[in-house]
Amino acid sequence: MSLQIKIYVSCHKDLYSFSHPVLYPIQVGTALAEFRYKGMQYDDSGDNISTQNRSYCELTAQYWAWKNDAADYYGFFHYRRYLSFDPKSLVDYTNSQKVKRSPLPYRIYKRPDEQTLNLLGYTEENIKDIIGRYDIIAPLAEQMHVSVYDHYKKAPFHHIEDLDLVLKIIEQRYPEFKAAAQEYMAGTKHYFCNMFVMKRELFFNYCAWLFSILQEFDRQTDFTKYSGKACRVDGYLGERLFGIYYTWLKKQPSVRWAELPRAHFEAFPGETDNFSLMKRVNMLLPPGTRRRAYVKKLLGLRLGRRNSILTISKESERNIKG
Repeated sequence: MSLQIKIYVSCHKDLYSFSHPVLYPIQVGTALAEFRYKGMQYDDSGDNISTQNRSYCELTAQYWAWKNDAADYYGFFHYRRYLSFDPKSLVDYTNSQKVKRSPLPYRIYKRPDEQTLNLLGYTEENIKDIIGRYDIIAPLAEQMHVSVYDHYKKAPFHHIEDLDLVLKIIEQRYPEFKAAAQEYMAGTKHYFCNMFVMKRELFFNYCAWLFSILQEFDRQTDFTKYSGKACRVDGYLGERLFGIYYTWLKKQPSVRWAELPRAHFEAFPGETDNFSLMKRVNMLLPPGTRRRAYVKKLLGLRLGRRNSILTISKESERNIKG
C-alpha cells in the first residue's frame, strides 16, 4: 500500500503558486484574515483554533491537521522554510554507526520553484522512500553555543517566566518528561521552526501532549502584557516543547529517527528579498559555527546598548512633553 504523506505548508500570505503531490498549502489564521487564498486548505473548518493564530502562529495548522485530516505521515513546513530531501544531507541516527560530520543546519535559496525543489530532492519517489524509513524526521539541530534556556531568556519578544511556567506544567502533568526537559534546556543544540515529519501515531501523541500544555499555559497567563511579536508566545513556546518531546522520543528504543537540513527561501518578489545579503552572511558566518555565535553576541550587546539609549531618550522626550 502506498504511503499517504501530507506535508502542510503554512501560509499567511498568498505566495504559494505551484502543486506537488505531498505538499499541501494551508492558510493559517483564516478566521482572522480579510481574504481566503485560492487553492489552499483553511485552518478555520471543523475543530480548529484559527482565531488564536496571533499567539499560536503555524501551530493552528498543526492543530487543524490533527483534528480534521487523515494521513500515514504528517509534516509541517513554512512557505519560506522547507526541509531538504537531498539523500546526501540525510543524517540517520537510527543507524548504530557513528554519525560523521553533519551538514549545515540550513542553506539559503531564492524561492521554492521547480528547479530548486528538484535540487532539494523533491520527487515523490525520493520523499516517500526517505520518510517511510523513519518514525520521525526533524530539522538538523542548530548549534547556538548558548543553552536553549538562556537563548529564550535573552531573545527579544520572549518572557522567561513563560518558559518557566511551561516547564512547571510539564513537571506537574508529565513528570516522565522532566529529565528530557532539563536535558534539552541545558543543551546548546536547538530545534527551530516547529518543523518535522511524523508517523501518525507519534504525531497524535505529540499533539495531545503539546496542546494540553499550551492550553494550561493559556489558562494561567494574562495575555494583556503582550504586544507586537511577543504576542506569538504559544508559537515560540511550541518550538521549545518540540525540542523537549523530541529529546524524550529519541530515547525510546523502538523509534527510528533522522534529521535533515532546512532550506530557507529569501527572495519572494514584493515580500522579502534578503537572498544576496543572507547568502553573503552565511558564507562568512556559517550557521552553527562558534564564529557566528560570537558575532551575534557582539552585535546583540551593541544593539542592546543602542536600544537602551533610545529607550532613555524616548522616556526623556515623554517627560519633557508631559
